[in-house]
Amino acid sequence: MSEPQTKLATQLERLLERFTEERPVLRPPAGEAAWEPLAERFPNGHCRRWFEACDGQDTAYSFYDAHELMKLSEAVDCMRIADDIRAEPDGYWVEPQWLAIAADNSGQHIMIDDRDGRVLAVAHDDDHVPVLAESVEAWLQGLMDGLDDGSIQWDRTFGLIETKVLEDVAAYKQAQAERKQLQAQMAPKERLGLVLTLAVAMGLMGLLVWWLESRR
Repeated sequence: MSEPQTKLATQLERLLERFTEERPVLRPPAGEAAWEPLAERFPNGHCRRWFEACDGQDTAYSFYDAHELMKLSEAVDCMRIADDIRAEPDGYWVEPQWLAIAADNSGQHIMIDDRDGRVLAVAHDDDHVPVLAESVEAWLQGLMDGLDDGSIQWDRTFGLIETKVLEDVAAYKQAQAERKQLQAQMAPKERLGLVLTLAVAMGLMGLLVWWLESRR
């Protein structure tokens, strides 16, 4: 393993040591034979360095933002699916030089752009692609710094996650719980009145839409 790969592997291990519990277990690095078929497509070494530092994870625990680290074989499967979509008439905004390193099993991926090494947050249904960091080293260091200053926390569901996001999720759950409690406390007549009011409102909305469509 070269010095940059050793440094990257060390960064990953140091970061995982900060997990409170349920720590992902890294797989051994992908070997030369595994990478050889991809060498021509990803010649700049940014993607290769990642998978030569670790080949994803064995345990099904979240690493970052509900994403788990992917094996190289899984990344290749994603690449081929993207290639098929890109070949369709509408094309695809996922670039051929992007390779996934993590996924949340809901169509969201973290990818490395092999052209310049940037770490990207890529959603299957949104062509807005935020840049998480200018390199994987900067991304991992940013997560470590966030743990130090409190802007990032470990969570059982999400793994490492921005504290603000965690607070927003907690606030949403609290609001949902209060709404259910309020509904449970309403008298049957009040609940019936609310249901009828909503039904009438939706009916009027439907009539308005029909009227607008009929005038086109």
